Amino acid sequence: MKVLFLGNSHTYYNDLPALFKKICKECGKDVEVGMIASPGVTYEWHLTQYTDLRFALVHGGYDYIIMQQAAHEPCPSKVETIRDAGKIIEMARAQGVKVIQTLPWARLEIPEEFEKMKDIYYTLCDKYSVKMNPVGHVFEKVVSEHPKIRLHWFDGAHAGPYGSYANALCTYATLFDTDFDAALPESYDMYPVDGEGNVCDKDKLLVKLDPEKVNIIKKTVATINELC
Repeated sequence: MKVLFLGNSHTYYNDLPALFKKICKECGKDVEVGMIASPGVTYEWHLTQYTDLRFALVHGGYDYIIMQQAAHEPCPSKVETIRDAGKIIEMARAQGVKVIQTLPWARLEIPEEFEKMKDIYYTLCDKYSVKMNPVGHVFEKVVSEHPKIRLHWFDGAHAGPYGSYANALCTYATLFDTDFDAALPESYDMYPVDGEGNVCDKDKLLVKLDPEKVNIIKKTVATINELC
């Protein structure tokens, strides 16, 4: 199976596609990943980069595309988001690529903006009959019930190590809808980046995940996916 991640900094922070691939491997799934992502961009921007997107969809041999747009400004209007997403979905389906839309999360200090996210992306999924990857719900529940597990990066917007793990695990559960008890990486590589996509520290860092926190995230993902 091949999976293409399409998005922005919320997609490439902490090498999310690579972490997803590692979880798949630990769960016995042979998955290859690709990524098209640039800082602060929207679906409209990806459509302006038509050649790159078209080439990936036509010649990349992908089975799925995981779509994700800004979780906060410059997230465009609901109308624009649904319009532009529809064009990408049409391109993907023309090549037999299945589409999954990620539900983004609210910024840590502005939890009320999650209502806007749900309105936009649930409407989008209903309109185009697209499956939802409910990452935003996982963030909301963990932040609310387990505030000591910091899912956000230091900027309060992007995902930190545990947030990226939650995102990758939720993506796995959305695709495979199967048991993921084996998905407990003891550590994974992370390249810290800033908001512009620049590597802050060129030395590879090894991130250790606390098993207790990971188990809470796993239980939350399982609960959310059952509801969705």
